[in-house]
Amino acid sequence: MCAMPMNSKQFAHWPSNTSEPTPKEFCTHQFVDANFASRSKACVMSAEHLYDCVVIGAGPAGSAAAIEMARAGLDVIVLDRGEFPRFRIGESFLPRTKRAFRRLGVLDKCMALPHARKLGVEISLGDWRHGSQYFYFRDVFGNGDKEAFNMARIHLDQMMMESAREAGAEVRTSCALRAVTRLHDGDVEVDTESGPVRARWMIDASGQASTIGREREQRRFHSFLRNVAYFEHFEGVIRPSGRGQNCFALVVADEGWFWMIPLDDTRTSIGFVARESLHRTLDVPPEDRLRWAIERTPVLRERMAHAVGPNQNRVISDFTYRCDPFSGAGHFLIGDAAAFLDPVWSTGLTLGLLGAEQAAGSVIRMLTGPLSLRTSAACERARHHAWTKRITDRAFRLVEGFYDPAFRDLLFSPKRTKTLERAFITLLAGEIDNIPFGVGVRCQALRGLCSIQRKRAVAARVRPFKITLASPVAMPPFAEAMPPLREKTPENSIS
Repeated sequence: MCAMPMNSKQFAHWPSNTSEPTPKEFCTHQFVDANFASRSKACVMSAEHLYDCVVIGAGPAGSAAAIEMARAGLDVIVLDRGEFPRFRIGESFLPRTKRAFRRLGVLDKCMALPHARKLGVEISLGDWRHGSQYFYFRDVFGNGDKEAFNMARIHLDQMMMESAREAGAEVRTSCALRAVTRLHDGDVEVDTESGPVRARWMIDASGQASTIGREREQRRFHSFLRNVAYFEHFEGVIRPSGRGQNCFALVVADEGWFWMIPLDDTRTSIGFVARESLHRTLDVPPEDRLRWAIERTPVLRERMAHAVGPNQNRVISDFTYRCDPFSGAGHFLIGDAAAFLDPVWSTGLTLGLLGAEQAAGSVIRMLTGPLSLRTSAACERARHHAWTKRITDRAFRLVEGFYDPAFRDLLFSPKRTKTLERAFITLLAGEIDNIPFGVGVRCQALRGLCSIQRKRAVAARVRPFKITLASPVAMPPFAEAMPPLREKTPENSIS
């Protein structure tokens, strides 16, 4: 589906207008926190000290970059405006994510935290028509990992931040960034609530805050992937046995899709991602929209018949964007600071970790080793931009394919070609940074089939399930007996 680079026509989905959409229901997710000043007393820095690299954001991507550089002997400081532990979504990981954790040396720490196995993906329509379709990671081409895991991000993010500290990076939380005051190769300065910080290089891992993208007005929003996510954690959600056991569940509707992610032995993350055509017109309070959607979707009603959890949901903007160029004078962009993708295939964390490896590697090559072997800034900036663009293009094609009715027809076809299916699963497992030639050819063939399906059906057309036309079945209030995960800040983010 996305094995080939995007061409200029495919960028028609990316309007040049960089203004940020602001629907009224996004009021629960603020990118600017007015309380930063009161929380930044612990952040005391000296403008006299020159760090090798300043990393903006202590999430998994920023922490991973810090770990890489600190282990290479560089003087690294990580700044994060929030406190830990904190709540995040983006809780379903891929086999490629697992390999990235192993390379960092933190996989054992991950597996010691509460988690749930993830063997594949279960996809169904909201009314059970066509049953469930299963895509297992064991069918991935190559010798990569054949399973992954899900985990509450409150545990993962805390562990990654602490691992960065253990590696030797200086990590400052509750430290708000006011502005980037200087940004040149080898000469960077940022202003924080507690004073300036100087470094030779910056890695922007600020997530959806997009420090550089916003400051330079280079964020471009996708023309139709402008969704909103409504979500919460529950206990008592019925989990399938048999073929669907240990699978990430994805339930498809015409107006959006649901996720059901087991996080540990008892807790499940439930979310509804609404497309723009629904979330801009629905006359239901944003905090009640998850229940509204569940009551109209038979699959969700059945699995949540005995669920325990909050009666109102959290809300977060889910607008797809990119901030290219992904590198420039004095800086590199990684993770959601570089691009944010609709989370349907759980690619965000994988892209963040892979980008961290690339950006950290660039800084290390420029600042360590014999002078004669060090690479130039221009070379490393070009390398990082080209790599990030290639991987981001592939990931975006994969996400865009999910919303293509022709691709859905093929997903639910009982006569899927096994080799093409395995190529799709290989990408679904996150293996998008180094695609084997044979997988690329098969993905190109799958794209060709989708093109044919749009014009002349080679597979049965799948009639979409429409939530807005479904009859609601009232559910009793969810009993609020579930203890919340401990968190210190209200900010939510997908990464």
